[in-house]
Amino acid sequence: MQARYRLYRRSNRSHGTYYAQDCTTGARESLGTKSKAEAEKLLQAKNESNAQPVLSRELAKVYMHAQDPQFAERTWSDVARLIDFAYEGNTKTRFQKFMKSQPVRHLMNRKLLATTSSDFMEVFSHPRAGVSTNVQLRIVHNRALDLEWILRPILSKRAWPKIKYANRHGITREQHEAVLRVTPNKEYRLYFELLWHTGGSQTDIASLQAEDINWGTRRLYYERQKLRSKGQGNACLVIGKALEALLLQLPKEGPLFPHLGTLKESKRSNYFWTKRVKAGLPRGIVLHSYRYGWAERAQSAGMPEREAMAHLGHGSKAVHRAYAKAADRVTMPLEYYEEQASKKLIDLSVELAKQTHAVA
Repeated sequence: MQARYRLYRRSNRSHGTYYAQDCTTGARESLGTKSKAEAEKLLQAKNESNAQPVLSRELAKVYMHAQDPQFAERTWSDVARLIDFAYEGNTKTRFQKFMKSQPVRHLMNRKLLATTSSDFMEVFSHPRAGVSTNVQLRIVHNRALDLEWILRPILSKRAWPKIKYANRHGITREQHEAVLRVTPNKEYRLYFELLWHTGGSQTDIASLQAEDINWGTRRLYYERQKLRSKGQGNACLVIGKALEALLLQLPKEGPLFPHLGTLKESKRSNYFWTKRVKAGLPRGIVLHSYRYGWAERAQSAGMPEREAMAHLGHGSKAVHRAYAKAADRVTMPLEYYEEQASKKLIDLSVELAKQTHAVA
């Protein structure tokens, strides 16, 4: 049987690196050595691996077990526990929920070396497997690869199901006002208003303290809890007239939302869901739609993208470099840009009227 790979080295480099050339496709792969003896051993291993893949896999397991005695005994729960240990806050809660979910419950106890692509496809075919299952399982799989606890990917990149997020829409002013009309609870009403004016995430706004407001400089400071462990997501907002009127209705010390700040995200989301249904709004409107809506309004008003990202506390590395943590990352209120946009339209209308009058 003809060997699939042959040894190759560029003729113009007498001391260059050796390559394995595929006799079938012509592709060349570096062997990472300049020693002919080492290159020949590696080439022999590649040809044997191609001729007897099952035997080569078993030999690899033997070598790995000699280097790492626990190599053959680890399960997916061992990988998941390492990831869980590094997580904090809501991210940790979501990951723990994934570990206990029905789609992956049986996979967690399966040994890494005994796992096949069929095991993963069984997870994805479960009726309760969704976007979160796909995303979290990718994280666990890639961590096992990074740690070299598995010899090769269980699924190739193309074999993973595509991640299809649900459609989310930004809430409009009319929809926001419709929600307020069916919300009798004052604390929730003020909470929805603050989400509308700041575009903050629901947990960050619910966790605001009176000490986060500096009335001397008219600025509101907050840190995105989701990005706190990365040292990112700090925001500093200039307090405009609309935001000032709203903040004056909230407590002067301690938590701005004493009750809502103690609730889980799911509780606040469920409350909004009931009001969304009562107001007759479409299903795509969720509590996070306030964040989408703020970004859409900022774009329409002409707010610079980098300033909008700083306002929202996005964790982009580029934005983090531009707005260093030590700097005072100040952003103008959205109402400022909305007023500027309206003024431009009025000025344009006046100019067109003058031109029409002159022609007449």
